[in-house]
Amino acid sequence: MIKMLTAYTEEVDEVEDGIAEILGQIDLGSLRKHNIGLVTCHSDFITTGFVSTLCGKLPFDIIGVTTMASANQHGHSMYALSLTVLTSDDVSIETAITEPLSAADYREKLESAYTDAAKKLPVRPSLIITFSPYLETLTGAFIHRAFDDICSGVPIWGSIATDSNISPEHCFVFRNGNVSKESQVMALFSGPIDPEFVVISIPPQNIQRNKGRITGSDGCRLKEINGVPALKYLANIGITIMKDASVITPLMVYYEGSSEPVALAIYSVNDDESLLCGGEMTEGASVAVAEITNEGIMATAAESMTRLLKSGRRDGVLLLPCVTRYVMLAPNRNSEMEFISNRLENGKIMPYMIGYAGGEFCPVRDEDGILRNRFHNFTFSACAF
Repeated sequence: MIKMLTAYTEEVDEVEDGIAEILGQIDLGSLRKHNIGLVTCHSDFITTGFVSTLCGKLPFDIIGVTTMASANQHGHSMYALSLTVLTSDDVSIETAITEPLSAADYREKLESAYTDAAKKLPVRPSLIITFSPYLETLTGAFIHRAFDDICSGVPIWGSIATDSNISPEHCFVFRNGNVSKESQVMALFSGPIDPEFVVISIPPQNIQRNKGRITGSDGCRLKEINGVPALKYLANIGITIMKDASVITPLMVYYEGSSEPVALAIYSVNDDESLLCGGEMTEGASVAVAEITNEGIMATAAESMTRLLKSGRRDGVLLLPCVTRYVMLAPNRNSEMEFISNRLENGKIMPYMIGYAGGEFCPVRDEDGILRNRFHNFTFSACAF
C-alpha cells in the first residue's frame, strides 16, 4: 500500500522560509519504511538553490522536474513548488539519474541507470515514474521507446520537462542535489503496487470522423497517408499546416490493437511534405485530425475525474496534464487545476499532485486489456493509488 503526503510553497526567494513552509506541511513522523519525494516546480526554484537545499533537508531520495504550473491541495500557481511524498512499508523504491543523454548514446545510458537501480530491488519493478529532459536533438518518443524496450514493458508513467516559456534553456530534471538539462531521472517501484492509469486527450466530438491510413513513415516522421504526402493529404481534407508557424493541430493515432487513440503533436514540416510528430507514426495505423478547444479541455478533465472516482482509488493521484492545455485555457489558465481541486474536494477525497508536462508517458490498455506503454501529447494523464 502507498500513502501519499503533499506540501507546497510559492516562496522562492527566501529559501529558508520556503523550506520551513514545506517541512511544516509534511509529518515526517508518519513516514514508513520506503519513501520517495516527487517535485514539480518553476525553474526559479532551481536557480535560487531552493531545490538543492530542500533535498538536503529530507531523509529520502527526491526526483523532480520543472513545469509550467504546479498544484496540490495546498495551492496552485505557475510560480510554485509542489512536493509529493510516497511512503510504504511493503513497496520498495530505488531512484537513479542517467548521464547526460545524446542522440548517439541515450539507450546505453538509460539502460545503465535502470539496470543499476533495478538490481537493488528485491524483485522486478512493477512501476516506473520518470522525468525526461527537453532535448531539441532527441525526441521524448525515442527516449520512451528505448526505455520501454529496456524495462521489458514495465508500466512507465511521467513527463518531459518544460517551463513557463517552454524553452529548453530553463527545463531541468533532478535527483537529490544533482540537477541537469540533459539527464533522465527515474523511480523504480517493486512489490504490491497496482496503480490505475487514466489518460484522455481529445473528446470524440472534436475528432474528425474520416480516418486515413499511414502508408509511409520513419519513426516519428509521418511521410504518407493513403499514399499521399502527409502535408498534401491534410491540405486535401481542409487542414493547412504552415511550415514556420506553431502547430496546435492534434493527430489522433489508432495503433493496431489499441482500444483508444493516442494524441500526438506536429512539431515541424519538412521540405518533402513529411511531418515530424511527437510520437511514432507506425505504418498501418489509422490517423485522424482533431481540434483542441477550451471546452474540450474541460470536458476531458471532467471525464478523467469521473473515471478516477469510479476506480475507487483513494490513497492519492498524480496528475500530469499537457502544457498545451494550460496555455490554451488563457486567460483563465488555472481553471483546470481549480476544477480538479473542486472535484477532489481540495484533497478531502484523496491527496493529489498536478504538474503541467511537455509530453506525457502513460500506459494504455490494448484490446486484450494488457497495458502498453505510450507517449502522448495534449493529454490529461493520471496515475492513482
